[in-house]
Amino acid sequence: MLRLVGIRKEIQFKKKESLIVLNELDLEVSKKKSIAIKGRSGSGKTTLLKILLGLDTKYTGGCMINSHHLDLMNTAELSEFRQKNLAVITQRFDLLDDRNVYENIVLAITHQKLSTKERKRRVTEVLSYVNLEGYERKSVKELSGGEMQRIGIARALIKETDLIIADEPTGSLDEETRNEILYLFKKLISDGKQFIIVTHDEEVADICDDVYCLKNGKLTQISG
Repeated sequence: MLRLVGIRKEIQFKKKESLIVLNELDLEVSKKKSIAIKGRSGSGKTTLLKILLGLDTKYTGGCMINSHHLDLMNTAELSEFRQKNLAVITQRFDLLDDRNVYENIVLAITHQKLSTKERKRRVTEVLSYVNLEGYERKSVKELSGGEMQRIGIARALIKETDLIIADEPTGSLDEETRNEILYLFKKLISDGKQFIIVTHDEEVADICDDVYCLKNGKLTQISG
């Protein structure tokens, strides 16, 4: 499902100094297995996610997801791959304030040739899954932080991808709301969704099959 081989990412500074962010990093994750990645700020977690999403191509090594070699794709091919195969949940929700809930969710599938009726059906379905039935016409500005994250999850689900990448998905939530989102993630994993989750939250990490720590440019498995 996911294989990284010898990933090396080096950042060059103006004074001809460089920093090795990822150093011959290897990782292999089988299909349907969810993993959590922990590490201190600046350890390279965000850089690694950008590589997995095809947003950073300036690295050496191999990156393969579902037999697709991301390291061999051009920008257009990576964009198409990302649209069809990956869904993302972020800490900041990344919702558009000038659009309602329905419009924010349906944006994720605008590239798919679907009828208006089918789009409406799928939005209704994912909103029901995250317990926000009837929220289609609500303004994003009316939503609480927990509701916005549920909309973010619904937007990821509507793409119907096998793999979901989550970047600190509970990082900006209060404890009660965090627990609600954690329960939803457990449900998703139980229903067969595969996650790669970057998190500082021990309980979020614990719902995954394996937990890795990113340190000194390499991943070390610490549980699972």
